[in-house]
Amino acid sequence: MEDHAVGPDLSLSTDRSGARAVVTVKGELDAYSAPSLEEEASRLLADNISELVLDLSGTRFLDSSGLRAILTAQRRLSDREGRLALRAPSEPVRRLLDITGLTDHFVVES
Repeated sequence: MEDHAVGPDLSLSTDRSGARAVVTVKGELDAYSAPSLEEEASRLLADNISELVLDLSGTRFLDSSGLRAILTAQRRLSDREGRLALRAPSEPVRRLLDITGLTDHFVVES
């Protein structure tokens, strides 16, 4: 497992098994920290990941920049016949997905 402290308000932990990776996002995913998630997703895609799971159970805050990073990762995976899933989105994440109408756009794992 690889841990990355992005800043005082976000950490990313990546656990990889074959072509599948789980990235645990803890803290705040906002305009400041979203580029780090995009970089991690790009790194994993370059390393031939075809299934990416974002564990958002510890995500305390998500804004439009964070949502854009997630959508970008999903689009890039989809373009390669891959799959992105969200695991256990926290209440703030669920609320933003509901507000934006994107709840049904993502595969959500319990």
